[in-house]
Amino acid sequence: MSQQFNLKTVFTNEQLQIMYATGTNVVVGKPSDGRSTNVAWQVFKPLQTNLFSWKEEYGIYASAADIRNGATLSQLSNTPIGSEMGKQYVLQDSGRIVGPMGGGYPNAFLLLNQFGMKPYMTVGLHQNATVNGIERIGNAVSAIPALMQSTAVMSPNTTLHIWLQSQVVSNSVVTTITSPITELKFGGNVTEISITYDSATGKFVPVKSGALKSASEPLNYIEPSL
Repeated sequence: MSQQFNLKTVFTNEQLQIMYATGTNVVVGKPSDGRSTNVAWQVFKPLQTNLFSWKEEYGIYASAADIRNGATLSQLSNTPIGSEMGKQYVLQDSGRIVGPMGGGYPNAFLLLNQFGMKPYMTVGLHQNATVNGIERIGNAVSAIPALMQSTAVMSPNTTLHIWLQSQVVSNSVVTTITSPITELKFGGNVTEISITYDSATGKFVPVKSGALKSASEPLNYIEPSL
């Protein structure tokens, strides 16, 4: 059974009024393979208290979309959530992903691109989440280019990136990030984190209630990427 992680995010009523007036939403993404977040995994209009949960289960997808800011990652083909890690998969010329098969790496998914209708395909991992009680199925959580006959290596990550931004939608490429990112390191014994938004800094900070299980590790912040 895969481990479940839970994030609680709190806003004041005044903050919500400003966010609604400006069309600002909460954006959640994940860094992957040593690269900065480039996919808006989940975007949602916040409530005063927001509950975000997910399990570390993944599928692989392939998309014809380009990796450019705002591009929707429509999936040409995918494998189901719960696909086996440490194995290799193949995107066939028919557009179908087959596998798992041997030849993989530990703690990673491999996808060999044999789809010949484009010079490269955008590939990555997709993952389910539940946001304020609503299940969101199969949104992309990463995106990298894979040339014809090249193999993409995709390593999952339990770290979350969260920030505020307008004009961004779920399951899309986001390379222009307009506010500070708060980095939340889940994993191991850290399965639940509670944060609140600080308007003065544009960052999220721990809730002062002992609910932050990783309080011994300060939160990391990443400046906007314009």
